[in-house]
Amino acid sequence: MSQMDEFLKQVEEVQKKDMKVLVVTGKPGSGKSKILREASETQGWDYIDSRLLITEEFLKLLPSERKAKAPETFREELATHHGPVIMLDRVQTFFIPVFNIDSKSVFDELGRTYTIVLAWPGYLKDGLLCYDKFDGTESIRLSAADYTIWNID
Repeated sequence: MSQMDEFLKQVEEVQKKDMKVLVVTGKPGSGKSKILREASETQGWDYIDSRLLITEEFLKLLPSERKAKAPETFREELATHHGPVIMLDRVQTFFIPVFNIDSKSVFDELGRTYTIVLAWPGYLKDGLLCYDKFDGTESIRLSAADYTIWNID
């Protein structure tokens, strides 16, 4: 079975779940973004750079409001997309402290509404999705318990 066939099977399985979040993990350069882009092209799914969700409207919110309103705001923004699956790349955008986003609540909200595939910029360890910025300024740990994880070797 090809890597793409395996990926498509994972997406098909996650679509049957209540929490429709597939997290693609792998080392830098392993092809996470590439497989999302290719699947988007061949399947007609939406490929979205997460930076595009940080709209002017979102930035107008007070930082204290962003954490509570980000899940709904991003869900509404994604409502303009019509594919059955939404590929989200560069999700580390949500980790930027000045945006004040609770990324776990965003992923949960989106996964209840849409089938979401995340290209995770870090790794899985002890049931946690981990992201460590190279300069040591950010360290993210999110529970992976409700998500489907697919690792690219």
